[in-house]
Amino acid sequence: MLVNAETTGRTDLAANRSEQRLTDYAALKAELHADIVDRDTINAKRWSRLVRKFGGTSTALAAVAWTRRNRYKIFYSDAENNGLILALLFKLTFTKRPLFLIGHWVTPAKKIRLIKMLRLYKNFTTIFLHSSEQFKRVIDEKLIPANKVKMLPYQVDTEFWKPENAQPQPAGAEPYICAAGLEFRDYATLLEAIKNVPVKVKIGAASNWSKRKVNILSGQLPENVEVKSYNYRELRDLYAGSRFVVVPLVDVDFQAGITGILEAMAMGKSVIVSRSQGQGDTVIDRRKTTRTGSPLPTVGNLKEFFGDYVEDDNIGQTGFYVTPGDVGEMNRAITYLVNNPERADEMGRQGRKMVTSLMRVDQFAQRIRQVIEKETGIQLRTIRPAVKDEEKCEPSSLLS
Repeated sequence: MLVNAETTGRTDLAANRSEQRLTDYAALKAELHADIVDRDTINAKRWSRLVRKFGGTSTALAAVAWTRRNRYKIFYSDAENNGLILALLFKLTFTKRPLFLIGHWVTPAKKIRLIKMLRLYKNFTTIFLHSSEQFKRVIDEKLIPANKVKMLPYQVDTEFWKPENAQPQPAGAEPYICAAGLEFRDYATLLEAIKNVPVKVKIGAASNWSKRKVNILSGQLPENVEVKSYNYRELRDLYAGSRFVVVPLVDVDFQAGITGILEAMAMGKSVIVSRSQGQGDTVIDRRKTTRTGSPLPTVGNLKEFFGDYVEDDNIGQTGFYVTPGDVGEMNRAITYLVNNPERADEMGRQGRKMVTSLMRVDQFAQRIRQVIEKETGIQLRTIRPAVKDEEKCEPSSLLS
């Protein structure tokens, strides 16, 4: 399994989920009986460090996985950046191995060219997408054959992100709302939208994944706005004390913001989210469309794409979608929830119910295992992880 992270010491199933998050790669490692290739693996060898220096982390991860192609029956990648390069290496070396990968954002022009020109879809088995807009574009533009594309609900650890596990707010603490994350965030719109709203705003401007600069410190911050970085436990406390959570996004065609949205919902918080092209599946809004600009659906696509997965069919409104970049619409949504805390609380309860029904990290791992077993005919729970070459054993799956 290829994982674009440093996972040493983080892949065991947490004994106390209230203290340690269960990551998707830890859940998958256990569910798939897999070994992991990650950034620590790259660091262990001089040649792979050189590949990373000249070709980047994704290329190095794929190269390490390729060198182990004869040790494993199945390969899995946690992102298309790593997986497509591994598919290319398989193509160039005539390697036949089942390859499964998650597709977060497969529609940038350079990725489309890579997939179409080289027909890399012939060198992977299945790509899992978690955005209906990504799915629609991939199918409509015939980027990848439909039989190789699966829609998959995204994931969150609902045991770590649980209201009961947070530190209680001090008595008499000032009420606030919050926002968190960096990936394609539009904090300029948020700061304009809260100018005349009598509420404190706390922003957690940090991300483990984003490499992009955020547009939050370009001017003087209002007096009611506080910006800082939080670790995971501090972020949990931030969510817990917040009246509700705002996720302001720029208009991109993939699910930017999905991690923060699911964390907030798992913490029982209602959410106000920019209805970008790619972020229209998760929030259930009682309105049918956004109110300004070109109307976009706001009811979510859960039933359409994930109906077979939903365990609790009786889920109500979980928040509001607003038009990206529309200060007035975001202001009205924020003002409404500030003035109607009981509605915010009820939406938060519905959000918690939704993610525990549909998007738990253990469900995510199980669904991937089920697809892999169906496509390969291999029962992953009956095999052991691979060991050193001199030892004799049945090769297993590799997470990369």
